[in-house]
Amino acid sequence: MRLGRTLACGFVGFSFLTSGSMAQPNLQGQWNTSSYTMPINPVHVALLHTGKVLVVSGSGNVAGNTNYQAAIWDPSANTIATQPVVWDMFCNGMVVLPDGRPFIMGGTLQYDPFHGQPKTSIFDPAAGTFTDAQHMAHGRWYPTGTMLGDGRGMVFSGLNETGGTNKSVEI
Repeated sequence: MRLGRTLACGFVGFSFLTSGSMAQPNLQGQWNTSSYTMPINPVHVALLHTGKVLVVSGSGNVAGNTNYQAAIWDPSANTIATQPVVWDMFCNGMVVLPDGRPFIMGGTLQYDPFHGQPKTSIFDPAAGTFTDAQHMAHGRWYPTGTMLGDGRGMVFSGLNETGGTNKSVEI
């Protein structure tokens, strides 16, 4: 039995099946090409508990672009709504907190060579808004984030605010 939900953005989606087919790897899902394209560069995405997908682009890999963007993709309604973000979240790290809110860590402070942003933000799926949170100790461009078993987030690596590798771990 198909659920008809698509998980991914823009050009490719993944439809998954209900739990009755989970023991059958050949029936768990199927990739297909969407009939529409993403209006922003889908650099980082997070599946929301609402079934919608948060797409974070920031400057979208366009040096000098200060029209920083994010989007909400609703696969069920086949809609994509873009919205501005106040800082360049391009090449961030992202985790989904236990309460369902995506936590964005770092991004682009400078292009060529890339330097990492120390800023963080939390996206509220209910309100559809970003709220800046406490800055990290140092910048991170393309960091790795993960959730720990106790509900805390951890971020490591990425390029710092001077372009070097950030070797610290933050919780």
